[in-house]
Amino acid sequence: MKIKSRFPKLIFFLAFAVVVLAVLGCALLAGPAIQSDTVEEPVINEASGLASSIKTPGLLYTHNDSGGEAAVYVLNKRALMPAVIVLEGVKNRDWEDIATCIDPKDSKPYVYVGDIGDNNAKHASSYIYRFEEPEILDTLITISKIDKIEFIYEDGPRDAEALFMDPLSGDIYVISKREENCGIYRLPYPQSFSETMVAKRVGQLPYSWVVAADISPSGKHILVKTYTNIYLYTRGRGQNVAEALSTKGKVMPYKLEPQGEAVAFDEKGKGYFTISERLGETPVELYYYK
Repeated sequence: MKIKSRFPKLIFFLAFAVVVLAVLGCALLAGPAIQSDTVEEPVINEASGLASSIKTPGLLYTHNDSGGEAAVYVLNKRALMPAVIVLEGVKNRDWEDIATCIDPKDSKPYVYVGDIGDNNAKHASSYIYRFEEPEILDTLITISKIDKIEFIYEDGPRDAEALFMDPLSGDIYVISKREENCGIYRLPYPQSFSETMVAKRVGQLPYSWVVAADISPSGKHILVKTYTNIYLYTRGRGQNVAEALSTKGKVMPYKLEPQGEAVAFDEKGKGYFTISERLGETPVELYYYK
């Protein structure tokens, strides 16, 4: 009587298992897919803010910081610049972040530019400029109808580089930069365009050097960026933004940039972008994390 050996089947099974583990290992080592594109436009040399368009999904808004042109640069996802939006009658004292949000009252999409930089914490007040998102039908767009939100901090002047709007409430949130535990400040909706508002401190983060932040279109996820890390916060049912930011943030993939001061969710809140200032001969890169 012949006895069939089980060794061939065992060897096949072990070989198959090794292949599967190797594939999984490579996938884990590879990490998330990162798309990188060089921004060729020389005018974008100190990018310090980034936001996804609501009106034209797939486009992004960025700007330069202190002393730059009072202009918002429109980029597509491959870092090409189809248009420039010039803000008439507005000065770029120290623009540090940009955001988009639908106004809860009129249901129109707006762009918010944060003139919130204050390296020496000496400005009497800070400003946020708001304008309705335009149709991108030309390479040069001039905006003359601009709302100005002037505000002070309840605990005195401070430097800030992070700004976002809560899509669920319309509230504006600003995060300070230089404290050991960066402060979270809130400007409640509806914001005033005629009187100086007071930004109330509603929380703090357990780290310093916050340079950018964004919230997903659903309002369920928040990204906070420092020079070295990006943290993701998940907002639970019934939580406000301050409560969500009091939980432990998840460290997200991030390729260190020479001077990375911007982060933005994509239009679906599925991935996120970063962009850096130009440093010497190092080109400006637009990164997309899928």
